[in-house]
Amino acid sequence: MGALLAENKNGRYSVPENLEHRPAVRLVTAGDVYEPKTIRFMAENAGDGDIIHAGTFFGDFLPGLAQGMAKGKKVWAFEPNPNSFENATKTVKLNRIKNVDVQNYALSSTTGSILFRTYDENGRPMGGHSQFVQEMAEGVQKVASIRLDDIVPMDRKVSILQLDVEGHERAALLGARGIIDKWKPILILEEFKRPRWIRRHFGQHGYRLVGRLHGNRVFATTDVKLR
Repeated sequence: MGALLAENKNGRYSVPENLEHRPAVRLVTAGDVYEPKTIRFMAENAGDGDIIHAGTFFGDFLPGLAQGMAKGKKVWAFEPNPNSFENATKTVKLNRIKNVDVQNYALSSTTGSILFRTYDENGRPMGGHSQFVQEMAEGVQKVASIRLDDIVPMDRKVSILQLDVEGHERAALLGARGIIDKWKPILILEEFKRPRWIRRHFGQHGYRLVGRLHGNRVFATTDVKLR
């Protein structure tokens, strides 16, 4: 699959072709920023810690996040779709970013592999809308999965854990229990409609829903301001 070169105020991007129907692609190729409030909030609240950013797609968040990181801190970025991962890696190179680590993994509650649909029933690439499935079929492939607790060293302070993983958030959060228990990062979860689940599994830390950024629900243990 080919790629296009795009640019906005945050940086330059390698954008997959044939995905013009995806909002992030449409906006970035027009010179705009996708989810500017989310990017700004993450950069402003990273403080003295790292950011975990999953569902990286072609890297549309990466230049904006990289600019907001403190010295010696980094963005841990994860993208299971091989083509999206390739473009995210190119986006990092285009911007000469040194504080972002992009890895070709799906986040889950186990380290191993899972099934991931990257093409729809008509053979069209799904890009950032790729999703986890239970059975092998046309357009589905096996991808490596990993627990965040197995890849992010526990001595790395994590300030923000942001997930856009197409319904796989609960498994990804369970795989990050150690990180969450130790660092109590702000959780930014795309289209997550289960605040009771957060209270049941991590309520001992005082997590509560503090608001929304675009389609994301934001949970925190302290008062944070959304704007």
